[in-house]
Amino acid sequence: MYRIAIVSDIHGNIYALNAVLKDIKEKSVDFIYCLGDMIGIGPFSNEVLNTLFELNNIEVITGNHDESVLAILNNEPYPESRVNVIPHHEWIAERLNSEHISKLENLPRIINTTIYEQSLHLIHYPMKQSLYDEHISKDPFDLTGMPTTQNFSVIDGLNDFSLICFGHDHSKHQFVCNNKTFYNSGSLGCFNEPFARYGVIDIDKNGFNIMQQYVPYEFYTYVNKLRKTNMPRKEIILAIYE
Repeated sequence: MYRIAIVSDIHGNIYALNAVLKDIKEKSVDFIYCLGDMIGIGPFSNEVLNTLFELNNIEVITGNHDESVLAILNNEPYPESRVNVIPHHEWIAERLNSEHISKLENLPRIINTTIYEQSLHLIHYPMKQSLYDEHISKDPFDLTGMPTTQNFSVIDGLNDFSLICFGHDHSKHQFVCNNKTFYNSGSLGCFNEPFARYGVIDIDKNGFNIMQQYVPYEFYTYVNKLRKTNMPRKEIILAIYE
């Protein structure tokens, strides 16, 4: 048996991430997959990236917040649909450590892997193959629609996969569509209850078993830190947690 952890949408919440990584260690997880949106919303983007990039049993892909901040840093087009988020992403971009920027730029958008003959497709949000290389300014993560069997049934390129893991939509999802399991553990760091969410998946020759996890963390300490942070859109962000 091989045990993996799925984490997604940490969103600068180092308190939630630290609690999850401690729990992952206690559960003897072999490998971690991080499905994007490590940065933005929360103020601790550097701390989150420091922690993730120091791990030796992890693979990371990018999400829309990561790619939007990179677009600002590289003077590239920014998603018009999120123009109101630009001041917040500029605030994040101005504070990102330079070594983190180069590492983010080299991350893939998709990971395909096979474990015990189970083929996994890991992406921030499922999309058609024609969008795989589309620039973030074109909103490729938002063109599929809500996570429903109807919307996901028309996605091409997934015939060879039995499990598709994704994030982006901050709610938890698990359903079967076209004989494939779609799983979103929910946002790890952007949740209005004092728990950090992630998934543990056991995989062997007979298939896989998904176990949703809820880990208590220093929620109120984190919210108080948010209150004291002078960053754009702070009141909107606080409303997520309060």
